[in-house]
Amino acid sequence: MEKPVAAIEFGSKKIKLVVGYELDGQVYVLYALTKPYGHIVEPGKFSDFAKLTQNVKEVHDFSDPSAKLKLTISEALLAIPPYGLDVFETKQVTTVIGEESKINTIDIRNIYALIRNASNEMENALIDVIPETYILDQGRTFTLPPIGVSSSTLSMVAKVHTLPHKIPTAYQTALKSGGINVKRLVIAPFAAAKLLASYSEIPNDYILVDIGSDITMVSLIGNETLYASRTFEWGGDHITERIIEAFNINEADAEKYKILYGIDKREMNFRAPVCKTDDGEGHEVKHYREELNSLIKSELETFTKQLNSAVDDLLTDYGTTYKKLPMILVGGGSQLHGLVEYITPKVPSETVKVVTPRSFGARNPTFTNCLGMILAHANNPSVYDENHPRFGQVTRDPIK
Repeated sequence: MEKPVAAIEFGSKKIKLVVGYELDGQVYVLYALTKPYGHIVEPGKFSDFAKLTQNVKEVHDFSDPSAKLKLTISEALLAIPPYGLDVFETKQVTTVIGEESKINTIDIRNIYALIRNASNEMENALIDVIPETYILDQGRTFTLPPIGVSSSTLSMVAKVHTLPHKIPTAYQTALKSGGINVKRLVIAPFAAAKLLASYSEIPNDYILVDIGSDITMVSLIGNETLYASRTFEWGGDHITERIIEAFNINEADAEKYKILYGIDKREMNFRAPVCKTDDGEGHEVKHYREELNSLIKSELETFTKQLNSAVDDLLTDYGTTYKKLPMILVGGGSQLHGLVEYITPKVPSETVKVVTPRSFGARNPTFTNCLGMILAHANNPSVYDENHPRFGQVTRDPIK
């Protein structure tokens, strides 16, 4: 069992935190929370850095009296959106220096160091290295680090994730300014793919669509790993905003009606309004399901056009048959009632499915990437040496 770790993601309007550990390929959650901070996270930048920093500070030393829980977080895994993501494959070879030519952890670190050194010549910043195959003498191959196996050389074939420097710099600065060190950076859709790989019914190859409140990330997953990503500015809040404008109601009510009804095709024996408002002149205005359905479908039409455009761009270098790959929807925006039925005939994928987390204590789809980071960290060594303090202690208040 891995030691408990904290995983943090900066959503468009809230910080997400999961504290947990991996055991037998599953994530066990000690605690999970979200802290709203308003719409201050935009693509690749923060509109109110001071407010974001304050929220990180509040998470750094967190207590929940109802759960009799205190958390002191000194470091955390941090999700990074795939803005400008470049994924390529590399192969490095090192001479085994251990006694009797047996591979040791230092040999694994040496091969990671070779990749880090090579990344210094790249324009983008190195984010993560994902080992795919370890190769020893006589062509022997391993999927896990072959610690203790004898060989004169060690080769590693790996996927390398890179981003423009400004993206990881901004996100790391935000976390560190709040008093939390970055234990590891993880590309968000890679984390999601790791979580989905722990579910037996999910195929190895698919198109991953993460629908947030303002941003949608579309990624190509092959053999359970990330190959490429595209993003576009559309999320569940776009529907909420349309309802606010059309019904002349506040955001909380608009969000409530969106979640409660979605695209509602139920046949009723009576015609009851969704809500009643005032036109400003003392006249009551009734809004019905048909009007709500029309508003939502109009926004989803915009969504599907951008989604198909993103898929086309994502698969430019691949055959058209890849467009038929299953489409997996994750994220809070994927929970809209009627979404799958509406977009399935409008996208090239043969099937469309929504998948939500199954870890007790963090089953809200907003925690998908945080849960996946915990799995990714347990399964793959970090590209950097772990020479900084471990995750802080988790304690429960004594029962009074």
